[in-house]
Amino acid sequence: MADDPNNWRAIAGARSPEVWIALIAGVLYVYRKSQHPSRLARVVEAGISGMIGYSLGPDAAAWAGVNDVIAVLLLSSVGYLGLDVLTSIVADRAVIREILIRRLGGRKDG
Repeated sequence: MADDPNNWRAIAGARSPEVWIALIAGVLYVYRKSQHPSRLARVVEAGISGMIGYSLGPDAAAWAGVNDVIAVLLLSSVGYLGLDVLTSIVADRAVIREILIRRLGGRKDG
């Protein structure tokens, strides 16, 4: 496509309109449910969740045996929960340290 140097038509045409609607719905849900105080942080979190849904949707649908629309909607919505849990775990260094010490067989006090 010589008239589309950034391949936007190829990206948009790779999924059906129903999948795009599900993706937008998932992203809007994540944006609305986000607890971040700044608008930029909510947009970034929703964008990452949408990218997870877009990129993993077809593989997840094939693996689960469901429609692409359902997989994209669930991944983009549940992606928010996964990101939230992962962010909470990484932010709490004491918990990570305790888990590592237990896994390595060490004592809790050091």
